[in-house]
Amino acid sequence: MFKRLLSAISGKNASEPTPATNTHTTEPSQDEQPIVAYDAYGREMQIPRSEWREKVFLPSLEQKRDNADELYQAIVDGLNDGFAADLVQAAERLLEIDPLPERSHTIHGIVLMDNGQLTAAENTLQAGIAKAGATGTLLTNLAKVFSSRGEEARADETLWQAVQADPNQENGLMWWASIQQERGGDEAWLAALKTAAALSGSWRAQLWLARHYLQQQNIAAARALYAEVLAGGRYDSGALMMISGDLGNNGQIPLIVELVAPVYDEHRHDPMAGLNLLRAWQALGNAQEGEKLLARMYALGYAPLKPHLDEFARAFQEMNLHDATSTPADAAELKVNTLAITQPIWQYGLCKADWLFAHKTEDAPSVGFFALSKMQSGPERTESQREDDIGRMTRAISLYFAEAAHYWSDFASRFYVQVVEGGGPVLMGGEIDGHVLFDIVPPTMKFFVTGEMGCTGEGEQREWQLSLSLWDCTTRAKKASITERCVEADLGALVLSLEQRLLTQIGAPRQQPLDAFYLRPSAEAMAIYLGELAQAFTLTLVANNTTPREAMWGERAMLDWPLQMALQWPQVAVPKLMYLSGLGKAFDYHSDILAEYRQRSLEMLRDAQGSNSPAASLAPLVWKIFGMDDEFNAHRQNLPADTTPAYRDWLQRVAEK
Repeated sequence: MFKRLLSAISGKNASEPTPATNTHTTEPSQDEQPIVAYDAYGREMQIPRSEWREKVFLPSLEQKRDNADELYQAIVDGLNDGFAADLVQAAERLLEIDPLPERSHTIHGIVLMDNGQLTAAENTLQAGIAKAGATGTLLTNLAKVFSSRGEEARADETLWQAVQADPNQENGLMWWASIQQERGGDEAWLAALKTAAALSGSWRAQLWLARHYLQQQNIAAARALYAEVLAGGRYDSGALMMISGDLGNNGQIPLIVELVAPVYDEHRHDPMAGLNLLRAWQALGNAQEGEKLLARMYALGYAPLKPHLDEFARAFQEMNLHDATSTPADAAELKVNTLAITQPIWQYGLCKADWLFAHKTEDAPSVGFFALSKMQSGPERTESQREDDIGRMTRAISLYFAEAAHYWSDFASRFYVQVVEGGGPVLMGGEIDGHVLFDIVPPTMKFFVTGEMGCTGEGEQREWQLSLSLWDCTTRAKKASITERCVEADLGALVLSLEQRLLTQIGAPRQQPLDAFYLRPSAEAMAIYLGELAQAFTLTLVANNTTPREAMWGERAMLDWPLQMALQWPQVAVPKLMYLSGLGKAFDYHSDILAEYRQRSLEMLRDAQGSNSPAASLAPLVWKIFGMDDEFNAHRQNLPADTTPAYRDWLQRVAEK
């Protein structure tokens, strides 16, 4: 199934099979090539041909024997994969059930030709002509039979009839034009295209003539032919791919936008044309139009397309970042609030699934972690700017420390950050003086942590500096100070070291995590983990209407991030919960792209059920997010008698979501 999606990228149309003339490539033997397939997450897999044939292809062929459309497509796929010997009975079955005689007799003839049965192939093609008429496809394949027998004159005559019957049937037209080129050179090739272009209804020959004119730098002539074809509206799904590709290869980027963009329909036309359009918008520096098209193409849900779309998404985001500028802000006009996060950031968005997570007692002492400040390198200015690496890290590291205290100590932990209403988090310059916080923090708080961080350099040479202060609310004094430096590669190890030192200082450690499924991230995984905490925090701000949705950049990257973590570490529970938390928040702020994640989310649920992950128990939330009302209602109506009130209350909250 997913392998067929790959054909869309290569420019082949699944509804118009390439074996129409039974041609072969000179690539390595198909017996030596693995089958390329894609799983539900879009990951490429290479499967041995024998395994694919026995476990996937042959069972699928049998399952589809009573559905003409599906059986036809399976036969086409089998031909492309080199399984012609397995297709004779399937092609005969298609003759029996297909209401489209041209299609069934054509594919039957091709299967027979691939198996060396030329007389039988001629008979079925002639029978198809008797039923459907002398169509271009049937005649082209009949000409192939004659050519395979060495009856060249008969093949030539039949092939010309095929071109006359359908001048836009690509295999027939290009085979006929190539024969003329072999016999008379490039001039004969060009004359053949002009002859075909003069036939009624022709448009494909015009595209090849336009390619010739582009190569000759006759842009006006090429443009006129393209305009003629596009105005006629009779071109097929692959025409725009050829037009945009030829224009791009000849440096005519603005013409791609002018001619192709107005008519491109991602549901009808080859995805490669869409990728070419994205390249054009990128080359022209128009991220806004590029992102509009990107959203349309993501919505297609083609797994093999996604890596390419992700590259464009990153490119457009970099363009936006490059164009973004800091703007001065009047501090007096900003409404700043202090936001308190009282549980791990990835537990938000799950409709208060308090039945799933363990909780501290209400009278448990607490420890607070304030978002770190940025080390000052000059006078402090109040300005609005896009989030950068250091801004993300000031929040992510404190979020992680709060999460660590939640899971590995008897303290209830809190994360505090200042946010601007209608804006985003505040990045302070210089460490906060803890003395001003003693009268602000809750009376149950025993300790809190402040700090600052900075960085110099770029890439692997980047050096981080962290300075933390632990404040004792009982003595109203600073209990400890820590300052450390590290290079980029050692940041994860430093964060883990600081975590242990802080937990030792506050005391009340736990030998086992609060939730049995929780695992502390490794030093190698810490950078990825911190990145997710920062992104989960951003989604939380948007879901809570603190940050405007339009101010959020890279939404897909933020939703994809924990899913990639879950795939990288399938036995770890937290990334799956992080992913579902992100979906829940996206549902809350009415994301336009949620539908893209349905298939991957359901696949992840199946994986979670197979590994007994706690994420599997959140299936009702996933059903709600993707409008699967039947599944949700059936689950709710068939709860066991011993279902806890907390779970029933959660289902009610999900239903009202």
